[in-house]
Amino acid sequence: MSKLPSMMYAILFVSSISPSYADDILELNRSFIEKYKNRLTISAQYVVDAAHKKPNPGSKDGDMHVAGRAPEIGLATVAEIQNAKSVPAAVDAIHALEGTGQSIALSGVWRIWPEHGGDNSHIQQSGAGSPYEGPTPTNPPHVFEIHPILNLGGQDLSPTLQPIQGFEEKDAEDAFSRYERSTFEIMPSEDRVRMRMRMVGYNYVKFMLKLRKRFHREDDGEFVSAAIYSAKEDEQELLVHDRRVGFVAGTAPDEKQKSLQVGDCMLLLGIPRVDLALVSWRIKHGGDALRWSMPYEIIAVGVYDDAPTQCGE
Repeated sequence: MSKLPSMMYAILFVSSISPSYADDILELNRSFIEKYKNRLTISAQYVVDAAHKKPNPGSKDGDMHVAGRAPEIGLATVAEIQNAKSVPAAVDAIHALEGTGQSIALSGVWRIWPEHGGDNSHIQQSGAGSPYEGPTPTNPPHVFEIHPILNLGGQDLSPTLQPIQGFEEKDAEDAFSRYERSTFEIMPSEDRVRMRMRMVGYNYVKFMLKLRKRFHREDDGEFVSAAIYSAKEDEQELLVHDRRVGFVAGTAPDEKQKSLQVGDCMLLLGIPRVDLALVSWRIKHGGDALRWSMPYEIIAVGVYDDAPTQCGE
C-alpha cells in the first residue's frame, strides 16, 4: 500500500477539524437555564442600538430586526417584530429610541438558535454589555433573540403572530430533517454551561401538529407533546414522533389549540429554538446524553386552521 504524501496528510487533517470552526459556542449561567427552561417568554429593559429603517417585505419574512442589549440577558440580542408592517406605532417607538441609550420595557419569546453566530463565542455576562460597533449593526453576531416581540412599552403585539402574507414558508420535510441531524454538545461546569452547536437556520416552517399529550400550563402559555407531519395537502408524512411545541398565551395559535383533543391535528407556522428543559435533563444524566443531537422545540407563531383536523393514521 503506497503512502500518502505529507501534504495530503495535512489536507486531510485540516479538513477533519475545520467544521468545528463553523460551530457556535454559547455559555450560560445554570440559573438562567433553570429559570427559563419551561417558560415561553422573557421580559427585559431593552436598549435599542440599531433597527431596520422599515420592516422587511412579506416575501423576505415581514420581520423588523432590532439589535440591542438588556441586563436580564447579558448577551448580544436581536429582537424581532413579526408582521411588523401591521404595527406602525411599535415601529415608530423603536426608531424614537434607536441609538439614544434609553431602554424600553419589552417582552417576547426568548429564542436560542444557531443562525447568526458568526465567529464569536457568546458568553453570558452580568449587565447589558456594550453596543456592537461592527458592520451590519442591525444583525450583530448573536445566538439569542427575542422573537417574536409580544409587548413593547405597553403596546400589545400578540396579534402579529399570524401567517406571513407573501412569504414562502420553509418545507417541513427539509427543515425538520435538518433540525434532527444537527449536532450539539453540552460542557457543564459548576455554575456555567457551555454549548457547542452547528449553524442551522430554517425559520418559519409550516407543519402539521398531531397532539399526543398536554403538559402543565404555564403563566405565559402551554407546551404540548406532538407528532410532527409534513404540510402537504394530499399526503401528510410523519417526520418526528415526539417533539415539544409551545403556544404563547393570548395568541391565535394558543386560543385555537385549546380545543384540540389527543389525536387531533392543526396546521401551524413555527420557529425552532433550543429546548432548555432538555439541556437541563441531559446535564443531570451526563455521559453520552451530553453529545446527543440538537435538543430543540418549536414555538407556534401562526395558525392556518380554523378548527382541528385529522392527519396521519
